Amino acid sequence: MATVLEGLNQALLHSLEHDNNVLLLGEDILDPYGGAFKVTKRCSSAFPDRVFTTPISEAGLLGIANGLALAGKKPVVEIMFGDFITLTMDQLVNHATKFRWMYNDSVNVPLVVRTPMGGRRGYGPTHSQSLEKHFIGVPGLVMLAPNALGGAGALLEHAILHETNPVLFVEHKLLYTSIVQQQGQGELVDFVVDFGEGDTPTSVLRFAGIPQHQATIATYGYNFELARKAALELAYEQEVFCEIV
Repeated sequence: MATVLEGLNQALLHSLEHDNNVLLLGEDILDPYGGAFKVTKRCSSAFPDRVFTTPISEAGLLGIANGLALAGKKPVVEIMFGDFITLTMDQLVNHATKFRWMYNDSVNVPLVVRTPMGGRRGYGPTHSQSLEKHFIGVPGLVMLAPNALGGAGALLEHAILHETNPVLFVEHKLLYTSIVQQQGQGELVDFVVDFGEGDTPTSVLRFAGIPQHQATIATYGYNFELARKAALELAYEQEVFCEIV
């Protein structure tokens, strides 16, 4: 059974294979190390001319990626730990998201910034935060956070190949080893993943064969796992049925 990490790795490999404009940049992402969480494993071996290791300079890394995106490339940047996303804020918030409008909609910035967030892995105060809330609401910035419902790889690949605005792709560390849940598996089995028409992809999960749900829980990313447990407890203990969006 595939894990979320394996799905993300396959998405990077498929994207590199599908479009020669896709480039990967980040710290220690070359084989044999393959990145701190191994999401970029095998990418540099398969595409050595389009995968680049970088100095420890997140601001400089995003500046280079901005220029590549303006030049028609599709850079995918890995920030090794989400805590250091703050070092990219000037380039991401004040530049990448605004170029399109500064140049009267004549340019695109197809940039994807991937980064692991979240705690409970024992990494300490500067490697265990969830800072994505500081970027929510930035005009022109697309925020995506996968869960284990089978769409993490597809979500990343869609962002790399088709999104023309800068994307911040948040990967919770505890999801990496989670088994990808397919429809018809697990206690909450009836769910759909819909990319929609230009909208943010949304997963809707419900119990199969129950009456109309009585409550809706809206969540994102790894928080889905916590909401799923809460929905199960409500169903079994209180006979209150939820849908999770």
